Amino acid sequence: MTETNIARRRLLQRAAAGAACLAFIVSTQITQAHRAHVTLTRVTSNPRSGQWEIVHAIHYHDALRLLALRGVRDEVQPASVEGRARIALEVERSFRWFAPDGSPLKPVTVGAELEGDNLYVYQELPAPRLVGRYAVESTLMHDVFPEQLNNISVEFAVPRTTLRLSRQQTRGEFTPFSRPPH
Repeated sequence: MTETNIARRRLLQRAAAGAACLAFIVSTQITQAHRAHVTLTRVTSNPRSGQWEIVHAIHYHDALRLLALRGVRDEVQPASVEGRARIALEVERSFRWFAPDGSPLKPVTVGAELEGDNLYVYQELPAPRLVGRYAVESTLMHDVFPEQLNNISVEFAVPRTTLRLSRQQTRGEFTPFSRPPH
C-alpha cells in the first residue's frame, strides 16, 4: 500500500466515523421530538342559514389523554359515542364567546365525529348583529398539556384573523364583516 492510499483510507475512516456520529445525534434528536399539542378551530359565516359555524379539530391522542385525566373509564375512547360526547362537553366548557357589549354568546353543539387522526366537534351560533370587536376565550386542555395551543381561525374577520390562545394568553378579539360578503 502506498502512502497516498493509507492517507486516503484514514480520511475515509474518519469521514465514516464522523457520519456515524452525526447520524446518531440526528436520530437522537428525532426520537426526542414530539408532536405539538395544538387544536384548530375554524369559524365561518353561513349567509344562507344566518349562522356562525364553528368546527373544532382535536388530535385523537390529545382527546384520549384528556378523557384519561378526567377519570373516564378506559373503554370510553374518542371513537365511541360517549367519548365524543364528553369531548364535546369539554369544548363547551372551555370556549367562551362574547359580543362587543360583553354579553356571552352560546354556541350549540350539533355533532362530533372522528375522521382520521382528528376528532371534530361541530357548533352553530346565530350570527350576532352587533357591530364591533368580538372576543373568544379558550382554556381547552391547558391543564392537560402546559404548552397547549388553541388556534382559532376567524375566516370572515376584517382582516382575516388567526388567534393563538395559550396558557399565557387565553383571550383573543376579532372584528367580523359588518355584512357577510357576497
